Amino acid sequence: MSERRGPSAFFVCCSILFLILICCMPVSAGIPCDTNGDGVVSEDELSTGILDYLNAPSAAGPATLDKADLSLAAHNTLHIPYGQLVVAVDSENELLPRAYIDEKGVPEDSLIYEGFVTRARDKEDLGWLASSWEHSADGKTWTFHIPSGSTWQDGVPVTANDAVFSYQYLNDKGLKNRNVLSNVTNVTALNNTTVVYSLDICMPQFPDLLATGPGIAIFPEHIWSSISNPNKESDPDYIGSGPFMYNSSISGDSYKLEAYRGYHGSVPYVNTIVRKLYSSEDTRVLALKNGDVDFVSDLAPATAHSLQGVNGIGVTTIPAGGKSFEVAFNLDIYPANNTLFREALSHAVNRDRMCQLIDRQATEATSTAFLIPALAGDQVNNATNDRYGYDLTAAKALLAQAGFTLKTENGKNILYGPDSQVVTITIPLGGKASANGVDEKIVQVLKEDWETALGITLTVENLKADDDQYDKRIDGDAVRIDGMPSYFHDDIARLNNFQSSPLGKNYYHFDNGSFNELIDTLQNTVEESQRKAIGDQLQEILVEQIPCIPVCSMDAFDAYRSDRFYGFDSLIHKDGGDINIFSHVKPASTEVNR
Repeated sequence: MSERRGPSAFFVCCSILFLILICCMPVSAGIPCDTNGDGVVSEDELSTGILDYLNAPSAAGPATLDKADLSLAAHNTLHIPYGQLVVAVDSENELLPRAYIDEKGVPEDSLIYEGFVTRARDKEDLGWLASSWEHSADGKTWTFHIPSGSTWQDGVPVTANDAVFSYQYLNDKGLKNRNVLSNVTNVTALNNTTVVYSLDICMPQFPDLLATGPGIAIFPEHIWSSISNPNKESDPDYIGSGPFMYNSSISGDSYKLEAYRGYHGSVPYVNTIVRKLYSSEDTRVLALKNGDVDFVSDLAPATAHSLQGVNGIGVTTIPAGGKSFEVAFNLDIYPANNTLFREALSHAVNRDRMCQLIDRQATEATSTAFLIPALAGDQVNNATNDRYGYDLTAAKALLAQAGFTLKTENGKNILYGPDSQVVTITIPLGGKASANGVDEKIVQVLKEDWETALGITLTVENLKADDDQYDKRIDGDAVRIDGMPSYFHDDIARLNNFQSSPLGKNYYHFDNGSFNELIDTLQNTVEESQRKAIGDQLQEILVEQIPCIPVCSMDAFDAYRSDRFYGFDSLIHKDGGDINIFSHVKPASTEVNR
């Protein structure tokens, strides 16, 4: 939480004079009165601007700034919310839903609701509703501290009892997110601002679990205690503890939030956030160019490239920050249940060709066991890298070793399995890899190698228009193309995606006893060097057993009105997560006062 100096009485009087003088004349990029370009309007810089304005009538030329510019400068100096920022979204799911008390939990970009922690792009856990936290030596007890004076957006104090209630409510109502806290045995309020979570196992990654597992929010007891059926009822006023509070909404179109002046953290510089639905990327980009919106995220690489250099628009590139793509196997389904078969196919994935088709500038081939080097850093076991290079000769030899027979019939390669039947694979298209046709491009390359060279009969079924059918089919097909958010590949703790547990099968139906035990050990290990050694072993098992073949990681792209707002680029790179971006970005033009 940042501290702000109390300005002098004279300075306040001068500032108030210009706070009430509002007009809408646009200025060029850069915050008015910020003469040194550091993004901060100091009291001295504002005073200079005021004096320049007052002395202009007797000077040789007009004032550098007008009344509206000075008003904006005063808002930034005094950190008083100003103007409106419009965010384009691409689906109704991103418009205001019911309170995030179940299902997907509270997302990292929540502006109304807060958990104790959220997560930055560099994997650092950031304080959200918690000002600080610590754990016991054995990693089984976690203590979180709520900032003194924190209030819900209706003015009621936030207390530790709200955290106790939120935990009990998830369990008492049988809500899905209770599974995230399945290892929590008790939640206790030591006092109004201190909450203790007791766990039945060592869990050094507990804050990360709260932030992304999915995110677990804290909800106001005085509101939710009267909601008996959260599956059908919700809080109509959307009361949370975040930096923005609910104002109004138009069903299927938009919703408006306003800065919560009583926020326990840094009060936003922007007064109003509007999330507005646009049906396609083309309409979102047109709205950005026309000035109807100020921020668009998750752009296709080609679209982002086309916006670079456009006057008044900034484009932020987040290396490896988008999705990571893989060829995923269902290890229960023939022929993917044969390890040698999977190993053979690993040698028949032309990653460079796939990157070329997807976008050469925005993608990077991934030849690790699962983690992305740009994100996971030294947690990647380098000994597992490049284990399966593109080598069709090696692929054919492994198929033969596994009992498969490659024949040429009528000038065409045909692969027969150990049962003397033609090997056929159906690949459903849809899901997270379908955006911008990435799955189609990957399959196009697979056809060149798997079908033409290795003789596998490939059938592609397009289920992009039917998410429910796609979700059902991927559990019954041997191979699928998947695209997952990159944070699934950024830490060894994420390798638990492959663990089979009493709760059920994992996404790949991968079940390896040694792997399962190592994950349990990892979850009970605090010391970093020991965790690294366990992570190396886990990756070695994955690269030997091949439940999936990583293909590439893709950069992410956001675009914004650089002529209206200051700080987007540095905030996106530094912190990530809309909670920090929209709370700290600063208006740089009176155009935002619309």
